[in-house]
Amino acid sequence: MTEFKYQQIIDEIIRAIESGIYSDIAGSNKLESVRRYAKDKGVGVSTVIQAYHELERQGWIDSKPKRGYFIAKKTAVTAPDYGSSINRVHAQLDLANAVQYSFNDPEILPLSCTAPCTVIDQELLLNRLHKQVIKHRPYKLLMQDPIEGIPELRHEICRHLLRSGQVFVKDRVLVTNGRQEGLLLALTAAKAIGRTVAVESPVSFFFQAILKQFNADVIEVPMQVNYEDELALLSKAHTEQAFDTYLVNPNFADPTGRVLSLEDKQSLINWANEHDVTLIEYDRGELYFGATRPVTIASLVSESSHCKVISIGDFYDTISPAISLGYLLCNDTFNACQHAKQIIAEEPSIALQYMVANLMSSGEYHTLTGKLRAQMNINYLKMKSLMNSVLDDSIYMSLPTGGPCIWCRLPDSYSSEALWNRVIQKKLSIAPGAMFSFSQQYDNYFRITFALPWNEKMEQGIIRLAHVISDYLDEPVNA
Repeated sequence: MTEFKYQQIIDEIIRAIESGIYSDIAGSNKLESVRRYAKDKGVGVSTVIQAYHELERQGWIDSKPKRGYFIAKKTAVTAPDYGSSINRVHAQLDLANAVQYSFNDPEILPLSCTAPCTVIDQELLLNRLHKQVIKHRPYKLLMQDPIEGIPELRHEICRHLLRSGQVFVKDRVLVTNGRQEGLLLALTAAKAIGRTVAVESPVSFFFQAILKQFNADVIEVPMQVNYEDELALLSKAHTEQAFDTYLVNPNFADPTGRVLSLEDKQSLINWANEHDVTLIEYDRGELYFGATRPVTIASLVSESSHCKVISIGDFYDTISPAISLGYLLCNDTFNACQHAKQIIAEEPSIALQYMVANLMSSGEYHTLTGKLRAQMNINYLKMKSLMNSVLDDSIYMSLPTGGPCIWCRLPDSYSSEALWNRVIQKKLSIAPGAMFSFSQQYDNYFRITFALPWNEKMEQGIIRLAHVISDYLDEPVNA
């Protein structure tokens, strides 16, 4: 229990620093005294001392004799600037193949991939659920099962979403064979196959993988610090070349980790309604670290609105990569999605549907995702601490409030592709920034994941990566 409280204190203070409650500015830079903090939180003084010492070791705070603990000074690092140039490209396969192939080498630590559910081993749980389902002969009524998915699972998905204040009825839920099929169905239902689509940039690699297979014409709209500016760029792009579909990753975007606020999501809904554009969102809201799950765009569309939204959800992130099961939440698009599924998709496994429905109805899914988020948060803090122990502030690292990865920026003129060539020789893999653009942008950015099983190999690999980066930055830029 003491260990748990100690970690809670560390997490709470780091979050306060990252959110600006504490800063290195005089007046808001001093932590409460050890005794005061212990009294306020109802914990032992020794627990607080241990937490403060660990925060000092990680470089978050400094101790000053007879004065107390203060926030460590940090050199200001500007937020990423992705420019305001709208890029129109023809999507085709490229550099990412080499990174993908590295996943198959067991000697390489795949810091380039994101498989959050692997943080906790769920094999025993899944085996137990499978045995329970088989007893009820899930295949005996195969031909009678509805194409939209079994009602039990659709009902449980709605119940689970209601925990975060998102109200859906099962008649708007369509079960799929996972996120890739979900995106394919969404694009088909929106009649976007073979037509121009727009997508936020940096672009989710998940979006890219599908769009490239269709050699799609893509308009990349760069993310902006102010979302009003981003919507202005979206309007400009639409005026110059009309499109009917916009792809967005609103919660813990891959790779940036951005979460759109409620106001920004509502503004996007209003924009899409005005321009008659279908929104396709990939929701990773389940991977939040804080107290509240960010909601889907689909949940914010009023019943009277005719805004078309298709929200893609799945259980790949939360249960197991072996669970090829997901769902679509449909706003004014259910019939089109159901028709697309009838034509191009196979029926999801009945056994898997009952397994996940039972997992959700028993409350185990809620418990499982809570444990997963807690462990991911711990992994993130450990990775950040290890990286900061080697690297200085010339490296920008995002401050995710959820999701599986950190988005990093090298100083200008340094290349993440060149860095990848170095780290792969050390049996490590990163995801170079060019993988997140159809036009090979973001060469000085890269993505790394903390959402892997935490062990000695992971810890040593992160330290090794930090040293490779440090050595690279110590060389002339043309090296």
